[in-house]
Amino acid sequence: MKYLMVALLVGLLAFPGGAQAAAVGRFTKVEGEVNLLKQGKLPAMPVKLQDSVEPGDIIRTKSQARAQITFVDDTTMSISPGSRVAIESYMYDAAKKQRQGVVQVFYGMVYTVVSRILQTEKPDFLLKTHTAIMGVRGTKWYAVLHPIATDVFNESGKVCASNAFAEVGGEVCLKDREFTRVGWNLPPTIPTPATREDFLFLQRQLSTGVTGGASGAGLPSGAAAASVLPQPGQIPTPGIAETVIGAPTPPASTLPVLQITPKLEPPAPPPGPVLPPHPPR
Repeated sequence: MKYLMVALLVGLLAFPGGAQAAAVGRFTKVEGEVNLLKQGKLPAMPVKLQDSVEPGDIIRTKSQARAQITFVDDTTMSISPGSRVAIESYMYDAAKKQRQGVVQVFYGMVYTVVSRILQTEKPDFLLKTHTAIMGVRGTKWYAVLHPIATDVFNESGKVCASNAFAEVGGEVCLKDREFTRVGWNLPPTIPTPATREDFLFLQRQLSTGVTGGASGAGLPSGAAAASVLPQPGQIPTPGIAETVIGAPTPPASTLPVLQITPKLEPPAPPPGPVLPPHPPR
């Protein structure tokens, strides 16, 4: 019994916060209904300001909710309404100037600011989606998820994007105010300039959610406008995504066209509307 008490005392001294000792960040902004699944398990708990997040946690924002997480290295991630994000792992050692963070976004949109630039050979912060992997050392960028693609808008710094499947190959590195799209089973598109209006539009989407501007009113003419999802019930291009049951078939000239030449035989894409045409290069 004496040895057990000593072991417990040592454990408390080493981890004074108990379970909170594993915290890798905290919620610094919470608006609306935001839920947290500890270690990815139900029940989902409502999030309060300054609640901690740990590796394995999943964050869900409802349709009118937003959140921001500030990690232990001062990296911030803003999460738009209607999003789902998982903290896979996060390690930061200020003394050794080492960081290794991995975050996965299942759907929605995030804006990430990695401000501390550490001298490392490989990217020390990874953001994963269903189609893409983004690696950075220090930058500000948006990741917008669509059913069969991820749009990456780099505001400043440098972010490199590749397909989530290594066998697809290809990588692009974006400089300030550049855009790329990583489609299902496709390499990233060549970097394309993004305008000031694009980033203003993205800021609004961060508040309203990815489909918040789908009506087309007041959309900019740049890449961000082209990344907006089509209206619900719009028929995808045959052969790219499934037809929406019960929706009327528009004339062929009005069907959105996605010009792609798959390198590999793609698997069946997840359900959802098709993307609009690729933004002009």
